[in-house]
Amino acid sequence: MRAGSVAACGLALAMALPALAWAQASVPKVDVMHWWVSQGEQASIDVIRRYVRQAGMAWQEEARPGSGTARYGDFVRQRVEAGRPPAAAQMIGFDIHYWARRGALASLDAQARVQEWDEVVPYGIQRLSKYQGHWIAAPINAHATNWLWVNKSVLDRLGGTAPDNWDALIALLEKAKAAGVVPLAIGKEAWEQTLLFESVAAGVGGAEFYRRAFLDLDPQALQPQLLRTIFQRMRQLRAFADAGLAGRTWDQATRMVMAGQALLQVQGTWVNGEFTSRRMVPGRQFACFLFPDTQGIYLFNADQYVFFQGAAMADATRGRFAATLMDTGLQRDLNIATGAAPARVDVALEPFNACGQQLIRHLRASNMRRTVLGSVAMGNANPPAVKTAIYQLVHAHFTGAIDDETAIARLQAAISGPASE
Repeated sequence: MRAGSVAACGLALAMALPALAWAQASVPKVDVMHWWVSQGEQASIDVIRRYVRQAGMAWQEEARPGSGTARYGDFVRQRVEAGRPPAAAQMIGFDIHYWARRGALASLDAQARVQEWDEVVPYGIQRLSKYQGHWIAAPINAHATNWLWVNKSVLDRLGGTAPDNWDALIALLEKAKAAGVVPLAIGKEAWEQTLLFESVAAGVGGAEFYRRAFLDLDPQALQPQLLRTIFQRMRQLRAFADAGLAGRTWDQATRMVMAGQALLQVQGTWVNGEFTSRRMVPGRQFACFLFPDTQGIYLFNADQYVFFQGAAMADATRGRFAATLMDTGLQRDLNIATGAAPARVDVALEPFNACGQQLIRHLRASNMRRTVLGSVAMGNANPPAVKTAIYQLVHAHFTGAIDDETAIARLQAAISGPASE
């Protein structure tokens, strides 16, 4: 190559580099904090990442385990207090209102009007997505917690069917125990045990009791005999768990069901995503049933994204990211992966697996009945102080540290006490 050609190439490259740098700098970047780290959850975050990039934004993330727990909340708080809040953060339940009360969250009202969020998001979820009438979070899914996840081959071997009521559930668990299979897979953490508790409570008391007791925090709803039945049933279920629960996490319990080491797990619909990520099919390798006596109730946990004031994100980028999260295509593809229902009721059923379709129908029907009610365990029902008190008493009761009457007294105190942050 002649010297002139080399010089010309060098000049062209020198001119191109600033243009390339400008193009890269002009792509808006979204700094996202989330807790999706399990195998099924990673498939879900991949969907959001893909849609964000297709919408012309660059993706930057910080993944922290914690699933909406205090541990994850501490990570968020540390960044905010250090003066570098995440532009967008995954959040659930009353943790959203914690930051809204402090004026830390940006309004999403403008985007909500354009996409008509008021019309498509279930009313129960709007209770948490809004603060003082303003949209401050974009919900991306509507998990339900009152579900049974069952190993299909074990169920068939036992000659079992979907348990429609409490007695049928106990009979099925007894069959598993007699066959030498762990009847109920559950882990050590208080939130898992509280998730079991809320399904039992909803089944015993019904939707109106659950609403009054756990959302309205009405002490008059806490009739002693009803509470005795709830805690007696919790003791019954504890007898069907194995000693290994003390060293087990929720996803390890799920893998016990997958492997046929346990019959079933009472857990949220994110378990559907765990099965799906392993190419397992409902009706073949696993089955999904509503928890007995809660067929008309949708106990929800909605993953949402909030946007912090003071973060390095332009208003236009924030609006574009929020619009992307609420796009029907993203909510379809995302929740095929997560196992949840979309957070909007107008997404088509057809691409979802059998459990997903059943779930979406259940959400739509429950929304019409106004029985889409927040999960206590996942912080969608009441403020953190109440949730924590319930965690502690349920865990103490489930592990045998306190008896039924003590648990009842502590629950009454938790509901009657001041609902602080």
